[in-house]
Amino acid sequence: MDKIVWISALTFVVLIALLIYISYVSKGLSRMIMSLIGIAALALLTWTLIDDKIMDYQDANIGLGLVFYFVWIVTFFLFLFALIMTFRSKRER
Repeated sequence: MDKIVWISALTFVVLIALLIYISYVSKGLSRMIMSLIGIAALALLTWTLIDDKIMDYQDANIGLGLVFYFVWIVTFFLFLFALIMTFRSKRER
């Protein structure tokens, strides 16, 4: 299989697992905002991967790399938010 398939599959799994965890940890408006950000990142990655598959460019696809970096940065910040919410909920107990 292509390297891009493995990278995109891993990105999808990590981001979806993180969104599920955030939905359990956070409450209210923060849950909705983080879910919308994560779903937008998933939609952007899906759109770009479909576009890359349909339009088979012979040169380097810089846009695909930029989308992956953007999604990984969003995933990192969602992970930090989940950690903060986890520590905050444990502190309140």
